[in-house]
Amino acid sequence: MKNMVMDGKIRAKEKASFFLANLGNIPVMTLISSFLLIFYTDVVGLNAVAVGTLFLITKILDGVNDPIMGFLIDRLPRTKLGRFRTYLIIGAIIGSLNFLLLWMGPAFAPASLKLIVAYISYILIGITFDLMDISLNSLLPAMTSNTEERNILSTLKGAAYMVGMIVVSIGAPLAIEGFATKLNGYLVLIIVVTIIIATFSIVGALGIKERIKPIEEKKYSFKNLLSFLIVGPVMITFISQLIFTTGQAIGVTSATYFASYVLGDLAILSITAGVSAGGMILAILLIPKLVRLTSKKIMYCVGLFIYATSTLLRLISVANLTLLCVCQVLAGFGAGMVMILMYGIQADNIDYVEYQKGYRAEGAISSLQAFATKAANALGSAIPAYILAWTGYVANAVQTKTTLDGIVVSTIILPSILGIAGGVLFLFCYKLNDRKMREITATLDAKRERTL
Repeated sequence: MKNMVMDGKIRAKEKASFFLANLGNIPVMTLISSFLLIFYTDVVGLNAVAVGTLFLITKILDGVNDPIMGFLIDRLPRTKLGRFRTYLIIGAIIGSLNFLLLWMGPAFAPASLKLIVAYISYILIGITFDLMDISLNSLLPAMTSNTEERNILSTLKGAAYMVGMIVVSIGAPLAIEGFATKLNGYLVLIIVVTIIIATFSIVGALGIKERIKPIEEKKYSFKNLLSFLIVGPVMITFISQLIFTTGQAIGVTSATYFASYVLGDLAILSITAGVSAGGMILAILLIPKLVRLTSKKIMYCVGLFIYATSTLLRLISVANLTLLCVCQVLAGFGAGMVMILMYGIQADNIDYVEYQKGYRAEGAISSLQAFATKAANALGSAIPAYILAWTGYVANAVQTKTTLDGIVVSTIILPSILGIAGGVLFLFCYKLNDRKMREITATLDAKRERTL
């Protein structure tokens, strides 16, 4: 038991399962953020403003649900599989079915009901994905307290997300364009991805172990929940991630329109996704060494600044494919650094809350990550939709210069500004450093050892 708590070493097979579970998670929001807006406007035939409003309204409702879901997950009974794996599996099953409804429902509903079905399915995906996503994000700090092992798991989690995003970003445009109609392409893509989501998530969850238990098996109240969420490091991490991820989501959503109408070929997204993969792979290789030389905080901020500045460089010549590819490599490297490090930072925040408040609240803290992701995707879809409407966008037509300029603003300028803002906030306001975390980890491990 002592080795399990104090050393927390994890075997390769379990790490592979953790990678697989995270790989099963990523296609949900990747496809929603990248393709749902253009699917609803250009294939389903919904108005851009109506869709933008849909994203905003449903995510306001969903925002209330996220901390409540985290609260409930922390209070759900521990099963033979642990505190989180059971609910990850349940979430994967119902979330996958809801994911199908999100796309197929509006596509096949009568014209008068398309928007209503879209509202219902989009609200439901927020709830069902919460159960899946919060449970998954709660697993890392529950698997080990060993700092090096956590860094490895964080790297694996980031790598899984990168692989998932790269495969989806390369494969999706090819699948969509590879059929006689875009509707058929989307339907085949969604069915295949749904099977992958459910299978990878369930198989991965079954291969993971939860080792870290609360020092005391006591449940916190809803009042306690609110106090956890406003703890300094927790709140700064949340706001910084929300700002950056919103900018990134705006860019990802707009990229489909940029490729289709500025560059003239949606399949170019497969090329840019491929080259950005090179930058992400480099981040995976270098991050462990860079963190040892500096700190998670510094490298997280560096990643944000690299992403933002390299994206902004595209303004030199927005339609130059060579420049685009170079900038995508750099942006991929920066975004890769951020993605890898954010989960290790979140695990530190969970330990910090336990150290300060005496409660183990993985679900509550992870709910902020889920909310940041979903809120960012909502804003990232709504803002481009409104810009398209304001600049006179007409689906499946030659666009005016004003519309094309609006697409450039969404794809390049806004992501850069928000990336820099998120980095500045985290750099100057996040006060939890690696030295303090080593002290906190040692204190918590000592307390757990005394309770065994």
